[in-house]
Amino acid sequence: MKLLTPQQMKAIDESAINDIGIPGIVLMENAAIQTVMKASQMIGDKKNPRVTVVAGAGNNGGDAFAVTRHLLAMGYEVSVFCMTDTGNLKGDAYTNVRILLNMGMDIPVIDDAAGLERLKKSCRESDLVIDGLLGTGLNRDVEGIMSEVMDVINNNASLVLSIDIASGVDGLTGKVRGNCIRADATVTFFLPKLGMVLYPGAGHIGELTVADIGIPYALAGDLDTPVLMEKHDIRGMLPVRPMEGHKGTFGKPLIIAGSRGMTGAAYLSALAAYRTGSGLVKMIVPDDCLETLSVMLPEAVISGLPRQPDRERAYVLERLISEADAVLIGPGLSRSNEAMQLLEEVAEKCDKPMVLDADALNLISGNRSLLEKLRCEAIITPHPAEMARLTGLSTTGVQDDRIGIAKRFADEFGLTVVLKGAGTVIASNDGRTAINPTGNHGMATAGAGDVLAGVIVSLLGQGLPPYEAAVAGVYLHGLAGDLTAAELGAAGVMATDIANNISRAISNILDN
Repeated sequence: MKLLTPQQMKAIDESAINDIGIPGIVLMENAAIQTVMKASQMIGDKKNPRVTVVAGAGNNGGDAFAVTRHLLAMGYEVSVFCMTDTGNLKGDAYTNVRILLNMGMDIPVIDDAAGLERLKKSCRESDLVIDGLLGTGLNRDVEGIMSEVMDVINNNASLVLSIDIASGVDGLTGKVRGNCIRADATVTFFLPKLGMVLYPGAGHIGELTVADIGIPYALAGDLDTPVLMEKHDIRGMLPVRPMEGHKGTFGKPLIIAGSRGMTGAAYLSALAAYRTGSGLVKMIVPDDCLETLSVMLPEAVISGLPRQPDRERAYVLERLISEADAVLIGPGLSRSNEAMQLLEEVAEKCDKPMVLDADALNLISGNRSLLEKLRCEAIITPHPAEMARLTGLSTTGVQDDRIGIAKRFADEFGLTVVLKGAGTVIASNDGRTAINPTGNHGMATAGAGDVLAGVIVSLLGQGLPPYEAAVAGVYLHGLAGDLTAAELGAAGVMATDIANNISRAISNILDN
């Protein structure tokens, strides 16, 4: 599903009205009907339901007035408030408020302490509060009486539904512009906007419904814009498993990982690769990890590596890389000089698609020229702090422009970038960009990144191109985390649980 900027949405609205000839009032009416459907669902079968609607001065307020009229027609008891004198409203918003006034509706203006107290009382007595204060085009910080209104709603409403976007969230960046509504649900129109899936704003949207209001989707057809991955997208990417297949058919990843005290990182990556469907996982690990890993994961074929670069070590690396379908290097590798030598050798020799994760990225941050020496297609999987080290920016600087930084880095070095975190960004060097909707805060746990790296290298080994392997891997990883959290609670999620639920995540996608 495409993600639009507020500017793109504004242009599409104007094209629908001016070029196609759909009156703006019709679009507003359709938006109101979709919002009312969601409101009715949220209220459920409560007796004598009461709703409070709060309207701003723009088209978002016009939607709110139209919503009020439909709720009244359905028999709900509705109180509606406005942020400005109704005589100041214009266009379709004025048309809809005039209808309510002609119906005898009282529409108090909130412009002082008395208005705030009246709103507070109404919110406390209502089953649902509908936020129609500000739309997706917000370009300034919320302050003054508007901020106070948001506080009243957030502190006194039992359930909040936002029209188009939670008011106060920047529709482009996802930043909170001073203050914002904390919605339980949001109904947006035509297509979602970028700020709805970027954090911190995404955390205030609640359950997101994307509603059709009659604008032809062809108007967005030529737009180059990030996409929000959906289950059916991932279903189409997952590799087909022929009934007559054997272990060689299903991919042979090579994982180069681990160091003294970090055996678990290598184990988690290999376990995840097997759970994702790999037929045969081979590993290169330090000699002091061999015995432990052989017990932990007897299914893997594990090789030690001579400590110093020599002819024997070069032969082992070349043979195992040539036998592999994809390579992962980095989890638990350490940042030692020996690890750096190994990374340089692998970068020189590897002609198979490769995932660079964890310590491999930390080593590269001190010598980015390694990325220019790669002979293969590569995926990097940094978290924000690792991306900061790679780019020379602060972690805050990375988080402030996650999409832009991922896209520029992918383009500069010819990579696929997986910038991890809430709303993981996947950027290809061909310009494609995706944002992942799965996952939860319980996945902020040691080893979760090692699991993700194992999932991605497994999909690479099964024949997916780098961008598709990254997108599908991130989605599966997040879904496995969601399944785990649903079973155990988010606070109890461990990386091993995520790995063991990858196969359930795959079944969840393929069975629907």
